[in-house]
Amino acid sequence: MNNSFNLCPLLLCLLYSMAQASPPSKKDFDFLEPLNDSVLVANGLELTESLAGVSLSTLLNLGVWWGICKTAGIVSGLSSTYDLAASDTKELEPLKTDFCSQLAPVITTAEVALAGHVSPWPLEQRWWRPLYFAGAGMAANAASTIKREHMPVVVMIYLASEALTRTGASAISALILRKMSTRDIATEWYLAGEYEIFSMMNGIVAGAVAYEAMIHKGYRPAKATLASVVSAVIVGTLSGIISVLTIDVDRQTKTEVIAGAGVGAVIFVGAGAGVGAGATAVASVGAAGALVGALAGAGIGFGIGAVAEAGTMILGGVGALLMLGSLKITSNDPFIKAGVTLMPALTFAVVNGLSGYVVYGYSLEQGLSETGWTQWKKFYAPLDYLSTLFN
Repeated sequence: MNNSFNLCPLLLCLLYSMAQASPPSKKDFDFLEPLNDSVLVANGLELTESLAGVSLSTLLNLGVWWGICKTAGIVSGLSSTYDLAASDTKELEPLKTDFCSQLAPVITTAEVALAGHVSPWPLEQRWWRPLYFAGAGMAANAASTIKREHMPVVVMIYLASEALTRTGASAISALILRKMSTRDIATEWYLAGEYEIFSMMNGIVAGAVAYEAMIHKGYRPAKATLASVVSAVIVGTLSGIISVLTIDVDRQTKTEVIAGAGVGAVIFVGAGAGVGAGATAVASVGAAGALVGALAGAGIGFGIGAVAEAGTMILGGVGALLMLGSLKITSNDPFIKAGVTLMPALTFAVVNGLSGYVVYGYSLEQGLSETGWTQWKKFYAPLDYLSTLFN
């Protein structure tokens, strides 16, 4: 099955997500009330203990994943299954070591980002789950077009950067709205912002499918890119038109939703020439939808919302670059590997802690402590742990 058909279910997933969107209730915005005398660091000693706890749990997880990846029998199993020659079997051993030295730190770092992330916006949204896994599917598809062995690493980087993006959107939008003393948000405008992002993503995936189909048929990348852009405009615009007909907002807002969906899809697909751009863009879709919708509903406007959205995407991009940078260090020294794992992991934990303070008023040590305890749940409450990661 070629890549274009692999991507078709993702488009259906996005359409299903759009059908699940609904305006939030007024009480969902109660967290915007002023934080009474809340301080970032309440106790320096507790902060040190929390950092130590996160570091210890992270290193323990690194050891667990390294042990799983290095489990004996994988190479011999592959050799017997595919009847490999002795020379090929011998060549697999160092490849397995290199693979494990990259995969274990990436999984560990992604777990830290997911374990402490601030919930999306932080409203409960049913549409988020299918959209979330659609993004992972696009990332996996993009990796498979390059090298299949990169697929798990790319997916983990996507999950971590996506969590950071949503967390950043929660913090930035809450901070802006609280500083402007905004309490009354029009839920219909919030929904309009979500639909704008949904429609844009429908266009992105449609463009990615068109690009892969054209490449599969032998067309040159230039023609395939043009076809993907045209497809993105058509699908994104139509999706925007259909979605705004279901909500009661003014004509200007409807026009912005439709225009933003088509133009936004073109920017992402044109920049990445297909699925690669889509995989990057999905990382911020949920956060951006809530962010732009809330800011517009508060009367701030889509322009400022777009600027704030760009900030959240930059945060996700920085997170991805940190993880990619750690992959370039190929040393098998356990101390060096622990160091390159802890640097991005603790950075992500602190970012999540700062966002928790901005949104809810939690102290930094409290946020770090919760991240550490969530990681320990892997060993005594695995189902609860997985539920927390992918909430």
